[in-house]
Amino acid sequence: MGREAGNNLNHETAKTYGSFKERLAGWLGLGEQSESVKNYVVNSNTQAVVYMAPVVFFINVITIVKQILDYLNGGREAGADIVPQILLFVAVSLACILSMAYARRDLLRKKSNSLAQLSYTTIILFSIVCLVFGLFTSLFEYNNSGIIMTFISMELIVICMLAWRPFISISMVVGTFVILYLAMLIGSDRRPELDFIIGYVIAGVSIIVTGISSYSQKKMEAEKDESLVSTYKHIEETALMDDLTGAANMSFFIRRASEILQDKETHYLRQMFIYLDVENFSPINEKYGFEAGNAFIRKFAGQVIDEFYDGLVGRQGDDHFVILCDKEDLEKRLANLRSYIYEFEFDTQTGLKAGGYKVTSRDENPSIACDRARYACNTIKKHFDQDYCEYDAVLDQQFQMRQYIVNNVDAAIDRGDIKVYYQPVCWAKNRKLCGYEALSKWEDKSVYAQNGFLPTPKFIPVLEEYRQVHKIDMVVVDTVCRDLRWLMDNNRPAVPVSLNFSRLDFELTDVVDLLVSCTSAYNIPHDMIHVEVTESALSDKLESLHKDLDRLKALGFPLWLDDFGSGYSSLNVLKDFEFDVIKIDMVFLSSFYEQEKKSKAVIKNVVSMAKDLGMSTLTEGVETLDEAEYLRNVGCDRLQGYLFGKPMPLKEILVKLKAGTLPVSEEYDI
Repeated sequence: MGREAGNNLNHETAKTYGSFKERLAGWLGLGEQSESVKNYVVNSNTQAVVYMAPVVFFINVITIVKQILDYLNGGREAGADIVPQILLFVAVSLACILSMAYARRDLLRKKSNSLAQLSYTTIILFSIVCLVFGLFTSLFEYNNSGIIMTFISMELIVICMLAWRPFISISMVVGTFVILYLAMLIGSDRRPELDFIIGYVIAGVSIIVTGISSYSQKKMEAEKDESLVSTYKHIEETALMDDLTGAANMSFFIRRASEILQDKETHYLRQMFIYLDVENFSPINEKYGFEAGNAFIRKFAGQVIDEFYDGLVGRQGDDHFVILCDKEDLEKRLANLRSYIYEFEFDTQTGLKAGGYKVTSRDENPSIACDRARYACNTIKKHFDQDYCEYDAVLDQQFQMRQYIVNNVDAAIDRGDIKVYYQPVCWAKNRKLCGYEALSKWEDKSVYAQNGFLPTPKFIPVLEEYRQVHKIDMVVVDTVCRDLRWLMDNNRPAVPVSLNFSRLDFELTDVVDLLVSCTSAYNIPHDMIHVEVTESALSDKLESLHKDLDRLKALGFPLWLDDFGSGYSSLNVLKDFEFDVIKIDMVFLSSFYEQEKKSKAVIKNVVSMAKDLGMSTLTEGVETLDEAEYLRNVGCDRLQGYLFGKPMPLKEILVKLKAGTLPVSEEYDI
């Protein structure tokens, strides 16, 4: 234990000694300086020379005038050393003039050329001249009057007004003070007294401390300036480049692309905007982690930049890149990029989709051009036999419609163009009305409208892609609650209404809060609003969605599973979630007659399974009495389809109710 304690003590002692050496080296200025700090100090000293040279020149003039007056008043004996003084005056004057001139030239050169390196020569020569002037003049002054004011002044100018590394300042002060002291002892009959010596030492120490302080302040300013320059450089690079890949960011890409197209030397009709999308990139992140995913994106970006070395490459985000390039050899270049991706041999099937848009004008908007290339790429996302698609007239019509939808949805909501249509839901046992499904309609008069409405299968997917679909659904919720309130207040039959919500609705808005606040505002019982969630919405982000659905159920909103069987149905959904109703997709009825035996078997077993799980069933797409009768016989609870009515506005519903063509179930009849 003693040896170990001794070793630890020796280690701590060595560590402390090493730390002390580092601090001492730093205090003396022996460490390495960055280039920017070095240039800052030199530039500061050069500026000081410009201002100090006239001061030294003025002191030199006063000194020589005094010497000449002493010579004239005291005769030759009093001014026996006037000739060396005159020679020194001439030398110092010339040095001051030249130093000031060269220093100004260095500063002007730096302003005109940012790469110019300031030389130490002017500063060093000026310092030497000042110190020599101070030494000789003060030696004469000391012989005559016992004072050394010129020497002290020159020391202050050289050591304190200029910034030197501490070890240089200490060396210069100690050296010049020793030289002057020895000169006073050897070359003068006047011996320094004790008070003079004490004051002399104090002056030297004070000058050293002041010089070190001046250097430290200049160094701090330089480091601060260096930090600001580094920050500005980072900001500038961030404004131009994508941090992860080094490709242009979208802001710079769009600006630079516009400049390239406007350049008269650019053959703009040969230029193309390309949009790249790495297929199945998300599973790479999920399986190998984000660091591995980022490493792949960096390497792929480097390959894209190398392949399109003569073009402009930008990163739009994630695994998406945009390129402005000449259309020559485009197919070969894209094939090379695909080959590069295949070399990684990921476990997932990874590939590269690309969309292209041909430039048609020098005034082409790069942002819109990138969108068109992206749209062309997205049209082949699920086409495994196609890797490249070029934007054409057909896609242009579709794209223009998409732009119209996105750009006008807010205005349509403000104008009240979003209408709610209700499709009847009836009990299978007696075919009487027991509910409605609320569906959104966009009333429109544009060229994209059909019979006065934008097709719902057209605008809903677009709004989902642009993450704006919740705006429509918020209008639907408010309209349904308002209509139910009107029916109740006017003694009209009011039946529950089911509302469709997608996964995006739960992401983009608080669906629970929306329903609670809206039903409270219109005083609608919660069991009058049924919440439909599509099966596909339950494919990811289950934890947060599960919590929201549990909250809705606890608040008394019945939950429906919509479109069951429309895709790859997972029985885990039925196990993990507490639904009140399963909506069997109309896909089963579409082949009801062609594959009657299989269709009936599937429907029968789904209905039976739902009952075992304590859930009711609703089948949509019912169009014939045969279908309705079969569904009733197998135990399906509710039916929906054109047999009972198409989606219609509330006023048409009221007409049918009044005429008795849409009988209401007894529990809701008035």
